[in-house]
Amino acid sequence: MSKTGSIILKSVLGVLIVFLAVMIFLCVNRPQQREAEYYTRRDACGERLKVIRTLEEAHKVAYGTYCGDYDTLLYNLHQPKQRVMKKEKAENAPDSVYDMPEFEAIRRGWIVQKEAYVVPLDKLREDGKLALSDEQLAEIIYVPYTHKQTKFTVKADSVAASLSGAGDKLPTFEAYVTLDELFADYTNDDNKGGFHGFIELFTGSDAQWLINKKAELKDMNRFQGWKVGDISAPVTEGNFE
Repeated sequence: MSKTGSIILKSVLGVLIVFLAVMIFLCVNRPQQREAEYYTRRDACGERLKVIRTLEEAHKVAYGTYCGDYDTLLYNLHQPKQRVMKKEKAENAPDSVYDMPEFEAIRRGWIVQKEAYVVPLDKLREDGKLALSDEQLAEIIYVPYTHKQTKFTVKADSVAASLSGAGDKLPTFEAYVTLDELFADYTNDDNKGGFHGFIELFTGSDAQWLINKKAELKDMNRFQGWKVGDISAPVTEGNFE
């Protein structure tokens, strides 16, 4: 073999080795990336769903019911509708009332409790249960990784308080996103051709991976996505917790 031919052969072999190394890396790494992305997106959705749950619970305290519309939920939580009892200095109390033990001041009638109405969002922030601004709360309804194209579904209803179905009903709510909505970018047309499509020949398609994930959850009798609450039962837990 000539020197030139030897150089060409070595170059081709070198390129082939690099290509094979890249393909092996992708075949091993891509499934791991999918799993890592699955939990990353789950956690991101979970954080927002927890905020929605906090808002729904505050709405129930103030209004006695949950709310099935996020915009209405935020509007209602800005109204001074939450009843609280506040301790105030009585008109006949001396200026030294705050220097004595509170129970003694209450016993003497120098500190009294009065009913007041506060803004639920202000109460949440005062109690340290909410650290988000109004602008941030407006963004919470959008599902992460969907570029504000998808919102969490929010529903409210009620269920019978007893197994017999008689008597009072308990308010319920749920907020959720399905895996199909959360991973829409994994199944869109952009992923069916080009280099991405070529890689999927070796790693399996993202669409099939998503089908398998949903099947796993279905086999475990679990919701095929991430949610908090359940309109069919008086619970507020999330299936990601």
